Amino acid sequence: MAVANEAVNFEVPKSIDSLLDRLASMYGSLTAYVAMRAGYDKEDIPVLIFRLAELYGLTQALGVIFGSKCEKEVHKAIDVYKDLFEEGLDYVFGNIDNPDLLQALMDGLFKLKVGVMMLITGCAGLPAIVRAPPEEGGDADGQ
Repeated sequence: MAVANEAVNFEVPKSIDSLLDRLASMYGSLTAYVAMRAGYDKEDIPVLIFRLAELYGLTQALGVIFGSKCEKEVHKAIDVYKDLFEEGLDYVFGNIDNPDLLQALMDGLFKLKVGVMMLITGCAGLPAIVRAPPEEGGDADGQ
């Protein structure tokens, strides 16, 4: 667990990394299965649906844990999510086949996910300093 004066970094312990890799594989299998069962030619719609669901859980946790501490910021993040969710519903139910629109929507969801993580960091009182991942042969400070 991070201590209040530690910088946030990108180091993931091997045991957690292994679990995340396994979950990523399971996620890919589930996405492919849903696409096949739903009769989609591609996996883009199921991926969009899962991304929306993923952020639903994240925004729920954000609201419950930090809603009273960072109300204005949490409200804004959840409102952005609601707008993206509405766009996603339009894309799914409107049978829109526009790769550019889908990419813009997925980019928006990714940016929101990163923003929510940063908001959690700020609301938790962790320092705003984020260390870059170490490069080959160096440490986190680039030495």
